Amino acid sequence: MKPIQLLAASAVFSTLAMSLTGCDMAEQAGRDLAAKAEQSAKQMAQETLKESVETLNKKVDQAQQSAETWIGQPPASNPPAPPEKPEQAPEATKPAAPGSTTIET
Repeated sequence: MKPIQLLAASAVFSTLAMSLTGCDMAEQAGRDLAAKAEQSAKQMAQETLKESVETLNKKVDQAQQSAETWIGQPPASNPPAPPEKPEQAPEATKPAAPGSTTIET
C-alpha cells in the first residue's frame, strides 16, 4: 500500500475507535443519569405518599371528633374500658324450658 493510503486508513480506524469509545462513555453516562432520575422519582413519590397519608390521618381525626361531638360524646382520649359485668344473653340465646319449643307459629 502507498503511505498516503496507509495513513488515511489509519486515521479512519483511529476516528472509528475514538467514536466507539465516545459512544460507550455516552451510554454509561446515560445509564448513570437514568439511575439518578429513577432514585429521584422514587424519593419524590415516597415524600408525596407520606404527605398524603399525614393529611388523610388529620382528616380522619377531624371527622372522628366531629362525629363524637355530633352524637353528644366527648372526644375520647383513651379507648373506652370494657364493661365489668357481662351483659345478659338475649332471649333467642336463652335455653328453652323442658318440654317446650322455640318455634313460633
